[in-house]
Formats: sequence, structure tokens, C-alpha cells
Amino acid sequence: WSPQSALGQLQANLKAAEAESEAQMEQFLSQELPLDTFLESFCQSRTQSHIHRTQMEKLQELLQK
Repeated sequence: WSPQSALGQLQANLKAAEAESEAQMEQFLSQELPLDTFLESFCQSRTQSHIHRTQMEKLQELLQK
């Protein structure tokens, strides 16, 4: 384990969460997902995305010091 590998993992997790959000949005817009299901899953995906982004930014700040 190293800070650089953790940063890479966070970046990969962020990219995956954002891709999942986009896929959910496309499914909703093509009427494949009902509104309730979309809102629940989309909010979870966006929350994960924000968590990963915040963790990544904090780790980058620590590595710059």
C-alpha cells in the first residue's frame, strides 16, 4: 500500500461511480427505469461519487505537503 496506489484506486472508484450515474440517467431518459427507482439509485451513485472526489482531493492535498 502506498498513497499513490490509494490515489489511483480513488480515481478509479470515482470514474466508476460517475459512469454508473450516467448509465442510470440514460436508462431513466429512455424510460427503462421508473422515477422512484431512478431517484434512489441515482442519489446513491452521486453520493458515492462525491465521497470519492472529496477523499481524492484530500489525499492530493496531503501528498502536496
